[in-house]
Amino acid sequence: MQPSAEKKVSSLEGKITDFEDFSEFADKAFADLNKAKLELEEKANQIKELASKSSEQFGGAIKVNSDLKDKVNFLHELISSLNEKNNELEKTNKQLQYQKVETEKLSQDLRNNLEKVVLKEKELELQRDYLARQVDEKTNELLKSEKLAIIGELSSRMAHDLRNPLSTIKNVIEIMETKPRLKIEEKLQYYGKLRRAMNRMSHQVDDVLDFVRTTELKLQSYSILDLINSSKDNITIPNDVRVNIEQIDVRVNCDYRKIEAVFSNLMLNSIQAMQNIGEVNIRIIENPGDVLIAFEDSGPGVTSDMINEIFDPLFTTKQLGTGLGLSICKNIIEQHGGSITVKNNPTTFLVKLPKNI
Repeated sequence: MQPSAEKKVSSLEGKITDFEDFSEFADKAFADLNKAKLELEEKANQIKELASKSSEQFGGAIKVNSDLKDKVNFLHELISSLNEKNNELEKTNKQLQYQKVETEKLSQDLRNNLEKVVLKEKELELQRDYLARQVDEKTNELLKSEKLAIIGELSSRMAHDLRNPLSTIKNVIEIMETKPRLKIEEKLQYYGKLRRAMNRMSHQVDDVLDFVRTTELKLQSYSILDLINSSKDNITIPNDVRVNIEQIDVRVNCDYRKIEAVFSNLMLNSIQAMQNIGEVNIRIIENPGDVLIAFEDSGPGVTSDMINEIFDPLFTTKQLGTGLGLSICKNIIEQHGGSITVKNNPTTFLVKLPKNI
């Protein structure tokens, strides 16, 4: 071949080689592009999926943010309220501090005043003890004076009351001495005067002894009805007086002789108050723990002043009385743990005795 042809062939071969290299390069380039495309598509899908998830999370974040905003608002309101409360507490605390200071001042004043009161109480206690001693001394003096006055009045009254029966005895004896020869009727008459005078003197002495001495009770169970009937038999009942006794029986623990004396005295007082004409009604009322015995008469009654003094020693409206009878009755009933009272319209003496002492 000619040189030019060979060059052309050689140039062509070179071009073919170059084309083949380019083809390989192009194939490789396309392969790289496809690979890059696939990677891009995969990345795009990942980005899309990530965007979707981000959108969902963003929406949740918006909701959470809204909730947080509400909670933040609530917290703001709570903080504001707490601040107000705190301000109020601070204000209250200041008031309490002020009150504490005032209370401490008041407490100190009270302590000071208490000390003064204690001192004053001690002074008053000393004065009270002194006055108590003075009162005791004056009371003892008054009691002594009262006892002496009672003794003096009682002695005077006894002297007066005993003088009459003694005069009677003296006169009877003088008459009997001037008449050595007396008829039996005259002797009986004079002996009767002597007996009445001696009984009267004995009654006076017994009343005084019963008033000044207190003997122990001899307690036994007795029938109230028997006591009343026995007391009735011990006194002389005028023909114009009727004694009505309610037939209810109750047993009490008492001193028979003393209670009998009380009932006899009350019946006798009722008869004398009626001036030996009228009715005496004796009623018996039983209670669970005690018994009431009412002595009611149809007499004119007693005044309110007499009711207040009727049980006092030496008080009497009788010319021949010692004024000790009702006082002795009161002492006996109280010794039994009971009581005795009087009321008007009609005049009624009410004796209350416990069933068991």
